Amino acid sequence: MRKPTERRVEILLAEDNLPYLEILQRRLRAVSFPYSLSVVSDGEAALAFLRQHAPYRAVPTPGLILLDVHLPQKSGWEVLAWLRATPALATIPVVMLTGALSSFDKQERARLQPTRCVVKPITVEEYQDLIKTLEEVVC
Repeated sequence: MRKPTERRVEILLAEDNLPYLEILQRRLRAVSFPYSLSVVSDGEAALAFLRQHAPYRAVPTPGLILLDVHLPQKSGWEVLAWLRATPALATIPVVMLTGALSSFDKQERARLQPTRCVVKPITVEEYQDLIKTLEEVVC
């Protein structure tokens, strides 16, 4: 087992479902690495954050992105496509979060190669699995 990272990981979470967001923020406290969390609620805001456009000037570049597939304005897949086409950001680990994997999601996953694609957790065990996944990606 790898040793957890001791560096602070900047996490960008793009999620528009407020109840799920609140639960996920609480569950993230269980990760074994130090982190800072920034939250946006749509794809346009995620792109503005990543481009460091107003109101996100001078924000740190994320070391991990949690990206909901079904975001308003721009989908998570559109955000990921932009990321992969941007050399300075293309290698940031991205964990896609979805309610269920559709055939379209499977095609986009193959095309855009997110680090991981996870069905949104519901049970405590599923949240524990998500935390393990994040630790594997970061550590």
